[in-house]
Amino acid sequence: MATYQLRGADDAVLAQTELPSDTRAMAWMVSAATVNRRALDGKRWEGFRLDDSGWEHRFSGAYRKQEVGVGLS
Repeated sequence: MATYQLRGADDAVLAQTELPSDTRAMAWMVSAATVNRRALDGKRWEGFRLDDSGWEHRFSGAYRKQEVGVGLS
């Protein structure tokens, strides 16, 4: 099992867990980004995996802020 971290744009750790694969880690990070959407405030998030040489960047994304009523017709 590998250790994964979800970090905000300021490199603050928002969540950490141990998972068996990158596939499960990506799903967990999207979920954790949704849970931490207020802390992210529309900014990018980064996902890291701990390996033998330290923290390795694996994923990135952004939680988009959406205003109520925008894009609806």
